[in-house]
Amino acid sequence: MSAPAQDKPLFPFGPILFFGDSVTADLTAETPPLFSGPQTVARGIGGQSTRDMVRRLRSDIALYGARGLHLIGGRDDILNRDRVPSLDRIVADIAAMLQDARDLYVRTWVGSIPPVDPDAPGAAGLPVSLIGDVNAWLRDHVGTYGAQFIDYDAVLATETGALRPGFSDDGLRLNAAGYAALRDAMMAALTAPGVEQIWAPPESEDAVRRRKFLHHFGYLDSNTRYPSPFIQFAGKPGASHYGVPFDADGFLNAAPIVERKPQGETRILVVGDSTTIDGGDIANTLPGRLERILRAEGLDSAKVYNFGVMSSCLTQMTHLIWSRLVTYAPDAILVLSGSTDLFQPWTYDPRPGHPYNAFITQRLYDHFFDTHDPRAREDGLSYEALITLIYEELKRLRAEVGWQSPGWEDAIIHHYALAAHRLTKLSHDHQVPIVSVLQPTILRKRHLTEAERGVASGAFLAYLDRQYAKLEAFTAQLAARRPYRRTFTALDLSGIFRDREEGTFYDIVHYDDPAREIVATRLAVEVRRLLAQPRSPMARVRRFLTGGRRR
Repeated sequence: MSAPAQDKPLFPFGPILFFGDSVTADLTAETPPLFSGPQTVARGIGGQSTRDMVRRLRSDIALYGARGLHLIGGRDDILNRDRVPSLDRIVADIAAMLQDARDLYVRTWVGSIPPVDPDAPGAAGLPVSLIGDVNAWLRDHVGTYGAQFIDYDAVLATETGALRPGFSDDGLRLNAAGYAALRDAMMAALTAPGVEQIWAPPESEDAVRRRKFLHHFGYLDSNTRYPSPFIQFAGKPGASHYGVPFDADGFLNAAPIVERKPQGETRILVVGDSTTIDGGDIANTLPGRLERILRAEGLDSAKVYNFGVMSSCLTQMTHLIWSRLVTYAPDAILVLSGSTDLFQPWTYDPRPGHPYNAFITQRLYDHFFDTHDPRAREDGLSYEALITLIYEELKRLRAEVGWQSPGWEDAIIHHYALAAHRLTKLSHDHQVPIVSVLQPTILRKRHLTEAERGVASGAFLAYLDRQYAKLEAFTAQLAARRPYRRTFTALDLSGIFRDREEGTFYDIVHYDDPAREIVATRLAVEVRRLLAQPRSPMARVRRFLTGGRRR
């Protein structure tokens, strides 16, 4: 007997990722049963630009094991009055996503951007003609990436190309009828007969490693890792991180910190990696939440500054504090670290304690500026030659340092410990209270959701588990010894979500909004404890004489 029709897989080639901006977000919200379950993954995020989408596509494909991709992008670039969109920028981003999907052997459909009514009041002053320009480019080019184009104008547009009145209430956004028409056209394309899985060709071990390297090469984003003196990199001033611009110093603050602290300000600095700038807007980041909590608890003078840097390791964080932050007269500094010190040597620069892209900048500088090498005077360097140059240097360094060997793993922990001890000395020498926090990790969460179980490969998880256990032991020793007890604290938050049953992590260390609130609340407790402590011998005597009352 044949299986019931409803038991047959809707997409026989594998799970499909519905990826995009507000169009996809609203489309999937209109019909929740269709876009839930193991076969379909709804990943539309309202307000995202194509550049935002480029940054998360590869990780979304890996996280959900997607074998199919439906993509609509560019509408929120064009209809957002706070942006200055361009055809070149939008199509370059879409091309990058199509290249990523092809590299990862993901079957891809690209939908046209739904039309709008150019005469609608809400369209006044918007570059709505770009919608037609982008769609024309898609129609002509997606096939070169092995993708299929779905022309939604055929069902949504009038003869003049405007959005049909019955499919929108304001001439810009689709209503329920509009999304139903789009959905029917989409499903007809995605379930057409003959759609099969794209199988990857057989690969050698080195080819597999090179393909993995190419995957991670896509994350070398200059907008979030722009060269910066003494600390290797920070954000590019003015560049956007999920729609939020970095300040003039490359950090995620509404305005750069001023060196002279305003009278009455309680100045808290938070230093960390991408988990510190994660959140989508400034108020939603860990520092933003921490400031709100402290003020709600009565500390109206609290001002929390965000000095998170994407992919920063503890050595970089220490240099940032020493070279810049201690001059700002902070009342306390929180340092969140641990993950990048373990991640980066596995994937990028394999030398323990080095910034993740150090080997790339060194190799390129040596290639172009070695006066003894005639290749430096060759005309140009193709993208493929650039990849080969960097990948060969990566292989050489991995052999040199004994990559993935037990000694290499121990050296990573050793360099982390050296940086932590430098933090203790910084704290003591500058009389600045510093809390060194070992980050939360999914490795210590007992109740994993289905999505959380698939965040990484078994070998990588086993490596991280071993290394995190060593960092936890070191943090416990540092907390017990407390060589500079009055100013420095070591705090282990790696297991703060140990017993949390709800979904929390979307990769090894990045967690959702409710979890971010939990961490911020715990850090607020630590800040209040630090601020209650006297900072100098005279202050301690004064505190004793006044019965412990803070002035």
